[in-house]
Amino acid sequence: MRTDTLCYKYRFHATKEAIYRVLVAEQLKYFQRTDPAIKALSPGTKIKAHLQTKMNKLPTQDYMEVTKIVENEAFQLETQQPAGKIIQTFEFTKNRRGEDILAYSEQNVFDNTRSQTNFMLFGLLYKFFYNRGMRKRMQYLDDLAQTTVA
Repeated sequence: MRTDTLCYKYRFHATKEAIYRVLVAEQLKYFQRTDPAIKALSPGTKIKAHLQTKMNKLPTQDYMEVTKIVENEAFQLETQQPAGKIIQTFEFTKNRRGEDILAYSEQNVFDNTRSQTNFMLFGLLYKFFYNRGMRKRMQYLDDLAQTTVA
């Protein structure tokens, strides 16, 4: 695993198609909170977002763009921040036992070496909270996908 990338894999219970629909619908809602004129997501859809930095919790003005959509296979966002960018990827794959999983990765690319080094050191502690948050997020998507099918 790359030192600049955090990963989380989740074995889901809903169908892949239902999880994908819910994932895209949730991302669309997020984009619409910033720009209600957005009716659908496609590569190139972009918003201005007000987020916080991971390490210092400082407010930043960022640009979030959909960079890849492959129906029932992958969804990718790129967030441009003052200190670099974050590439978030949701990808359906299989684990070693052949079970379907949804893999989420977050690659952090910094403009300077100091920020990259700080992230690598801080990342060890951050990974614990990251995994906990991603487990909740994936469970939420899975539960929502199961209830929309039922």
